[in-house]
Amino acid sequence: MPVATYLPTDFTTQDSTTYKAAIDGNGSVLSRLAAAFAPSQQATPNMTVLVGAGALMVWGNVVAVAAQSTAVISAPVANLRIDRVVIDAGNGVIATVLGTESVSPTAPTIPAGFLPIAQVQLSPGATSITNAMIMDERVTGNLQPAGSVRVLAQNAVPTSFVAVAATFTGAAVANNAGNVQLSGTGAHGFTATPAIGANVYVTWSGGTEASGFYKVVSVDSTTAFTVQLAYATGLGTPIVTPVATDVVVASIPIPAGTLSANGSLECQVFFDGTPSANAKTTSWYVGTTKLDANAYTTGPQISHWWLVNRGAVSSQLYAMNGGALAGGVSVDFSQGQTLAIRAQAAAANERITLEGYVIRANY
Repeated sequence: MPVATYLPTDFTTQDSTTYKAAIDGNGSVLSRLAAAFAPSQQATPNMTVLVGAGALMVWGNVVAVAAQSTAVISAPVANLRIDRVVIDAGNGVIATVLGTESVSPTAPTIPAGFLPIAQVQLSPGATSITNAMIMDERVTGNLQPAGSVRVLAQNAVPTSFVAVAATFTGAAVANNAGNVQLSGTGAHGFTATPAIGANVYVTWSGGTEASGFYKVVSVDSTTAFTVQLAYATGLGTPIVTPVATDVVVASIPIPAGTLSANGSLECQVFFDGTPSANAKTTSWYVGTTKLDANAYTTGPQISHWWLVNRGAVSSQLYAMNGGALAGGVSVDFSQGQTLAIRAQAAAANERITLEGYVIRANY
């Protein structure tokens, strides 16, 4: 929009023409920043929030973002709940982060890579969201800093796991002093060291429990061990990931538009594990595309790879650990993707540890 010259208003000294013109001009000066991503109710209130148009500075480019509406937000059932509306600092797409129902609710955490737009306080049975329920929490600096490198994720908290032997099948659940004991029809291959303290990956189905890592707290027999999970009925049917099967040890979202046509994705990963002649194999996937795999045995593994767009956001060259560039990779970065760091063990009872990683996007 055209600019104007900011002129402080003073009705005691300015004539009516100057005073009115200053008000209009000052509104023009302020409107671009003041209205950027402004949250409000819809013209006809419903269970969505309207977020006004704005602009982001994304890796040296001004990116206009049109007005958006959140997805339908469900009302809480029994108590108050505070949700958050946030915006992806890299591409301007808004999202809703649901809070937890409580007599005294608190707002949920803002996800990494997002900026706050508003809090929404909801009561049980609410049928529409009005301005009185929305608290504006935009902050000065809702602009992505100019630059070319963005750290998508980094972590230095170790994640260790072990795999059961392939003979451990048909796992059943039992109560062992309040924790879940998993027993199979065959040997699990564990000994107290190093299995105790490490995690197993358990996939649950048909019940209430979520799949994920579970710490081994005791090895009870050749066919049973106990994990740190409170025993309850209805957990579901467990399948413990065996040897020679990938476990996803880290999952990093890559927002759409993170990389330009000549941008690149850089990954540094640090693994360790039980020293032995048995292979510990790590691999990397972006979406469903497998980029590479690397095996190590007795020492730590440090891997460093690049995925470089070759003039388009869906055609790449690839290199790992200083090797030659290889083509033939076709990941579409105009769409949101997920980078998965995976690992698998060739022998039961051997610990694999993801010590840390740094993922960078070079726009």
